[in-house]
Amino acid sequence: MPENPENRDKDIPESPEENEQAPPGETGGMKRWFTWKKLLMIAIALVVVGSLVQVIAKSGGFGGALNTTGDNAENKKSAPKEIKTPSQKPKTVELGDQKIPQASGPIIVVNPGLVTPGGKATVEGAGFDAKSTVDLFLKTSAKQSEGKGLATAKTDRTGSINTQIAVPENVSKGAILVAQQRDADKVAEAQLVSGGVVGSVKINKAVGKPGDSVSLSIRGFGAGEKIDVFWGRVGGKPDASLTADGSGGMGRVDVKVGVAPTGASTLILVGEKSQTTATAPFQILGLYPTLKSSPYALKAGQQISVSAGGFAPAERVLYYINNASGVPAFTATADANGNVGSVSFDVPFGLEGEQSLTAIGDRTRAVVRTGFQVMPYTPTAEPSTYSGKAGTSVSFYVTGFAANETVTLYAGGPNGDAKKITTFQVDAKGEAEAVGSYPVTKADEGGVAFKLVGSKSGGEAKASINAAEQEGQGDQGQQGQGQ
Repeated sequence: MPENPENRDKDIPESPEENEQAPPGETGGMKRWFTWKKLLMIAIALVVVGSLVQVIAKSGGFGGALNTTGDNAENKKSAPKEIKTPSQKPKTVELGDQKIPQASGPIIVVNPGLVTPGGKATVEGAGFDAKSTVDLFLKTSAKQSEGKGLATAKTDRTGSINTQIAVPENVSKGAILVAQQRDADKVAEAQLVSGGVVGSVKINKAVGKPGDSVSLSIRGFGAGEKIDVFWGRVGGKPDASLTADGSGGMGRVDVKVGVAPTGASTLILVGEKSQTTATAPFQILGLYPTLKSSPYALKAGQQISVSAGGFAPAERVLYYINNASGVPAFTATADANGNVGSVSFDVPFGLEGEQSLTAIGDRTRAVVRTGFQVMPYTPTAEPSTYSGKAGTSVSFYVTGFAANETVTLYAGGPNGDAKKITTFQVDAKGEAEAVGSYPVTKADEGGVAFKLVGSKSGGEAKASINAAEQEGQGDQGQQGQGQ
């Protein structure tokens, strides 16, 4: 058929629906405004717009007004904290074969020292600047340079802190607590020792301290097998060992309360063969040891006695001077009642002023602090004569030096310069008579001063001769100027 020019420009309908006529009463020949394809296109467009809105909201669009990620500041882990290293190591003195700090610097202790993961402990410290800010960090090894921030405390007017920390659930063995003063080179460390907690069963007495006796009734183990007893932990050396009877139990048996973290703890029984486990809840009471030093005030080289009590039976007690961690200055062992008899030692030379003395139970980490005062030496020296012409020999009578120490004699001229003359040794009382002979010269007739210095104590005594002549000449000079 020939093409129809008139229909060439007309739209070819895509479906019968597009060519439907309007019902009677409406404008004839008008196409419907909405077809099923148009409705489908509108629905797809709405879905796309909705997706774009969600993407923009999640990416922080619209000026960041929307945030559906839930990633707020509370959910972010705290960044590791850098731990400062003191610019200078503290000077030390020797106590026997051990070196101890010469001066009492910043110090912290954890009380109770043996703490359950997830539990709370009190941190006590001293030696910081007054009214300063101290940050508490936790590091897992001594070489670690960064730690996890635990708390921040403000010191009082004496530079001391007393604050509480929450011990992390995943605290590792050998963790170290660090106290670091802001904007200052003052850092102190203390070891943080933790123990675990397990389930529970009944026990005849639910409260006690290490060393107390409790009675147990045991069932369900293998016949005749050995049963390891643990307190607040499972593993390592057991606190005691029991043997089950032919029925796999024990009607009544007494055991001693072992060392465990203070607070809610657990008695754990483990069969060596069957690995059967029985547990009983128990409340461990804290130990509150005592520490006394006598005398309180003394001089270096003199003997001080230290006694303690209130530790666990047969526990090794660690003593620290001006420190609370590392290698102790000396140790002692508590008796069956947890007491430590008098321990004596000579105060090392080099210690001056207020000193800190800390005793810590090796297993319980029970801690107690006290102190003592090291007084300076103030020796005296008297010359055999207070005036003398050239050729006169002057000796000295000295007291107040350290026992058996060497003393050096210096002579000073009129210009204040000092010259070493001789050395001598004092007796066990720190005294000496007619020592340090010095011949007076012509220049000394106008007056000469002497200084005597102890080699160990650092004590210094002063004396002079012909001082009256020197003062008289000065008076005459002033009178001559007045005339």
